[in-house]
Parts: sequence; structure tokens; C-alpha cells
Amino acid sequence: MLDSAADHDATAEAHSFLPRTPTADSTLRRFVVWMLIGIGFGVAVMLVALRQIHRDPTPSLTPELFHAAHQRWKASPLANYDVEVRVTGPQAAAYRVQVCDGEPPAAWRNGQPLNSRRTFGTWSVPGMFATISRDVEAIERAAARGAAPPLIQRAEFDPKYGYPARYRRIDNGSRKGGDSIAVTWDVIEFRIVEPES
Repeated sequence: MLDSAADHDATAEAHSFLPRTPTADSTLRRFVVWMLIGIGFGVAVMLVALRQIHRDPTPSLTPELFHAAHQRWKASPLANYDVEVRVTGPQAAAYRVQVCDGEPPAAWRNGQPLNSRRTFGTWSVPGMFATISRDVEAIERAAARGAAPPLIQRAEFDPKYGYPARYRRIDNGSRKGGDSIAVTWDVIEFRIVEPES
């Protein structure tokens, strides 16, 4: 009987030195761990890709850039042109304005004529510069008080004539209860019109 117990202990001891084969539980555990690592890596790559896709390439607007572009426009003012501007944001629309002899006699919103003459010039080049100017002044006033800027400005100007080719303003939400609001303008057509003789 003692020999049998000793044989059993020797057999058990011999088996403890043999290499173990992985059990189904440990294989499943390894599979789940590697799957979670793969999912985490995939999500990280996707977030980086989305950030790159949605990154705004429009340069930051400084007062110096704004004033230089405005001076370029004033140096060679075009009195006759058609401009079409696409606006994205809370009140998205497409605007088209005709300018003759420096004045806008007609304007359209989404293909429908605007009725109020005072709104015709809003999307002319001087009108766009006036709007951007108010935003630049708001940032300059905040800087003079030592306050955070009320909005972020980005803009591109036409290299030849200086008109705002793209403008993006992002309200930082401080006045609206924390929600930031982004509005973008893109000039999708700017056509110089030769005056009729």
C-alpha cells in the first residue's frame, strides 16, 4: 500500500515537470486580450485620421493680415463684379450679389431675390470687410482689457485683389452659455464684369 502511494507521488511529481498544453480558457483569454488591444489601436488610428480630416487648414487671422488685405482691395477697387458666397453654420445659405459702379443694385439668397435694399451690400466685398472688421475690433478690445478673445478668426484673402476668399469665425461660447458656434464663408465665384460702353 505504501509502495502504491509512493508510486502515485512519483508519477504526480513526474507529470509536474512535463510541459503543459494551453487550456481552452487561457487561449480564449489571450484571444480576448489581443482583440481588445487591436480594437483600441484601431480606434486610436481612426481618431487621429478624423482629426486630420477635420483640421481647418485656413490660416489664423491677425489684425495685420486683415489690414494688409483690406489695403490691397482699396488699392485696386473693382467697381463692377459679381460675387457668390456660400455660408455654412446655423443660418447656412448661398448669396449672390451684383455690384455696378461700386453699388449693389441686386442680391439673391438661395436663388431668391432679396427685398430689402439695405441688405444688398452685406455680401459685397466692402460688406464682408465691414463684418470682419467688427470681429477684429472685438478681439482687439478684449485684448486691451486683458480678457480672452470672444472668438477665433481664420481667413484667406485673394492674393491679387485682396477680397476675403474664405472667412471662418468660431464664437468661443462665452456669451452663449458655453456652446461654440462656427460660421464659414467661402467665395465660390468672383467675376469681374466689364462696364458696358
